[in-house]
Amino acid sequence: MAPQSPFARALMLVTLAGWTACGSSRSSQPSSSDQNDDADASSSGSSSPGASVSSSSGATASSFSDATASSSGSSVGSGSSSGGSFSDGGAKADGAKADAGAVWQPTSAAPIHFHWMIGASTFTSGDILSGQDGQAVYDIDGANSTMADVAAIHAAGAIAVCYVDVGTLEQGRPDYADFPTAVIGPAVQGWPGENWLLVTAANQGVILPLMKARFADWCQAKGFDAIEPDNLDAWTNISNVAIGQLAHALPLSIGLKNVMTDLDPSQYASFLAVFDWALNEQCYEYSECGVYTASGSFLPAGKAVFDVEYNVTPTCTQADQAHMNAQKTDLDLVGATDTGYEYTPCVPDSQATW
Repeated sequence: MAPQSPFARALMLVTLAGWTACGSSRSSQPSSSDQNDDADASSSGSSSPGASVSSSSGATASSFSDATASSSGSSVGSGSSSGGSFSDGGAKADGAKADAGAVWQPTSAAPIHFHWMIGASTFTSGDILSGQDGQAVYDIDGANSTMADVAAIHAAGAIAVCYVDVGTLEQGRPDYADFPTAVIGPAVQGWPGENWLLVTAANQGVILPLMKARFADWCQAKGFDAIEPDNLDAWTNISNVAIGQLAHALPLSIGLKNVMTDLDPSQYASFLAVFDWALNEQCYEYSECGVYTASGSFLPAGKAVFDVEYNVTPTCTQADQAHMNAQKTDLDLVGATDTGYEYTPCVPDSQATW
């Protein structure tokens, strides 16, 4: 799904053949990219406007049950080892792909320079920025990328994140014909050629193997370290956790995108046990950042959180104090060499500490 213009939030209620997906989305107009639903989800659990963001403890992220050891190993990256680690605890050479069985678990202990370029016309090594001090991450489209793209990211000492749509189906994707009509739901309003997936108990057995194939073919086979799953709100009808478990089985790191604001605090523990980091859009614009600093949430657990703003500048003093990686960027999320590129992080790329 292409990036969305962030207007007022609206409750999305879609009912088809007994299926109901409840989640909120921002109304939108299509842009030139067809790769992402940036401003897609979720306001029902938002914090009150003006809620303060408390300081994070900066503790290292706890390990997961499927990891082979604690996350005490050094990070992959060109700088600080405190920005993230692999769950097998073994040290990795700069630029190297994680060893088999290792899952990247970024922490909030140090800034991580997050470069979101899923809207790049064609991602190239020219989009990899110089002057990175500390861990850097490049998030690019999984289907449209190549092994060479991922290798270039690793050669720069950075982490490669694979964008995959898990809640909608876009025409033109290489596996489009693999999805039976029974699992294809209503059209996504404002986005021609894209439909919601009907994630029901009956359809889960069909959709999960298709998502596993995406993760394996688009991400694992190309050498990516992690997955950014878009439109996770379609899975709240069943469980987003199932998507996280698919990634870890490969094994790949996976982030929780946007839906944190839809969760009840009683659900935090189960989600943090599966999702290794969080990606949020516009939590400052919509006064939702408090969900990431709340007791039991990502930042108090020492897990990395990335916030991306399109229309407002994040409150950087507050974000830095909370150890939240915040930035203002262009809505289309284009590559560094594309027209319209904008990237203004709270912590400069030349800085490796809060």
